[in-house]
Amino acid sequence: MDFRKKRGAAAKSAAVTLSVVVLATACGGSDSASGEQETLVVASWGAYFTEATRTHLADPFTEETGIEVEIVDAPGKYAANLEAQQQADNVQWDLLDSTSAPDAYQMAHDGLIQPLPEDLRTELEGVLGEEAVEEFGFTFSNLGYVIACNTEEVADCPDSQEAFFDTDAHPQRRQMISTLPLLNLSLAEMAAGVPAEDIPTHEIDMDRAFATLEEIKPEVKVWWESGDQMEQAFRNGEVDMGIAYSGRAFGLAENGQPIEVQWSGGVYNPGFWNVATDAPHSEAAFQFLEWVAKNPEAQAKWAEHTKYSVPHPEAFDYMDDEFKTQLADWPDNRAQLTTLNYQWYAENSEEVNRRWQEFLRG
Repeated sequence: MDFRKKRGAAAKSAAVTLSVVVLATACGGSDSASGEQETLVVASWGAYFTEATRTHLADPFTEETGIEVEIVDAPGKYAANLEAQQQADNVQWDLLDSTSAPDAYQMAHDGLIQPLPEDLRTELEGVLGEEAVEEFGFTFSNLGYVIACNTEEVADCPDSQEAFFDTDAHPQRRQMISTLPLLNLSLAEMAAGVPAEDIPTHEIDMDRAFATLEEIKPEVKVWWESGDQMEQAFRNGEVDMGIAYSGRAFGLAENGQPIEVQWSGGVYNPGFWNVATDAPHSEAAFQFLEWVAKNPEAQAKWAEHTKYSVPHPEAFDYMDDEFKTQLADWPDNRAQLTTLNYQWYAENSEEVNRRWQEFLRG
């Protein structure tokens, strides 16, 4: 696939103009244009996530290189904001911190993020492994979408999507995520008999997948939009089992909730570090990516701060023994997780998203 394919030009609305003005004010414009000291601008997710990136990645990088790093909070708004900046020919951001996989593949498809330089990509594949490196970046902030069960209500927690979707064998109340249509369609395809190992390259039969989802829909009592909502549904007893963030599910168990986590039948969901197309400081941005990718101790500290997984195999050497076994990149866990066909989604996202919204409303 040509990930540098550009999205067709769109008319710039007043809302887009306002977004760019706000971003320009927040970021202070390009350092190279003003002649000031070079400063990288990183878009991140806010709160503890931004704190972890600043403390364990940005500040140590600045200490070693002298390159300053400014972090701008833009949770869930990377694509829209970056597209607005590019349409205005005023790109403010250099780097995107832990872009969700569907967004990363879509932005690469639309030309919003840069491919890695070939020599850097080869080098990072040697450090992190080929499976952790894509043309447009490397994985970071990785998690599993797992099956989680309240053991007081579910004696035999499903260990496959076929079992999770079997409402006769498991009539308990469920929850699923509302914001990721590709994930749900892929789970439905596995429930319909598509082998998990085929899912990364499988072109989804949308009619079949939506029909499978319609069958389980009456037992899905909560379609959650955030990790907080997912946790609350378990705490309040609204649901007995569900598709959950791996880290959040383990957090519930650690805080006394009777939660069992099944990695088997789950999905590996990576985030990605990316460099924006037309970034003001591309060379320094790729230098930052290289520093992060090659620093397992910094990755380990970041993971312990956020509870999300990181790609460097040696990062586990710096982690608590119990904690590292709860991460999606821990080898025993990773081996049980499939991945999704994000390239297919990037090419079919308009139809997928339209039909998904119709499904939720129906």
